[in-house]
Amino acid sequence: MQIIESSILRIAIDEKRARLVNLISQNNQIDYFKDGDLQRNLIVDFTGKNQNENLAKILPWTIVDKGDSRISLALIDDNSSYKKFPYHFEVILTYAVEGNRVDIKYYLKNNSHKTMPFSLSLAVDIPDGWAKEEKVNEVILSKNAVKLQCISSSLALAVKNNQIVAAMKQAELEKDHGEEFGLSLLLT
Repeated sequence: MQIIESSILRIAIDEKRARLVNLISQNNQIDYFKDGDLQRNLIVDFTGKNQNENLAKILPWTIVDKGDSRISLALIDDNSSYKKFPYHFEVILTYAVEGNRVDIKYYLKNNSHKTMPFSLSLAVDIPDGWAKEEKVNEVILSKNAVKLQCISSSLALAVKNNQIVAAMKQAELEKDHGEEFGLSLLLT
């Protein structure tokens, strides 16, 4: 487990699956991903077209950069993934904490000499008792006097099956090209 923090937030990242598992207020020590005895987390999903296996779950993640308030993890194709999904790729997932905000940047690079079809998503479980409000490029959760805003200008946001899902479905990335996608969590 890797911990990064600001003066307002502390988050924990499970480096084996690049999942954000704790979102803790430094002020009151409340973990906003905890729901009773159940620990919620952010789920990372990366699949190829017509592929059911989540490459973000089966391939190993490696820490490539770490500071007090940020961490970057890399996911790179290997021989076994290439047999199932015949593309060379790399994913860099960066979590950065600044004040009351967590920025999640998802950089995808197609290292192949052909266009790569893909889908990616980041999903946050919604703890019980939180009200949900959907807006354009934003989902707001609220409970008592606390709000958790999920904001993205590059991923489609929706509330589905008691999760906030930020996704890019059935997209393509040109050969030898990279693209960045982002999601921000703002606790107020």
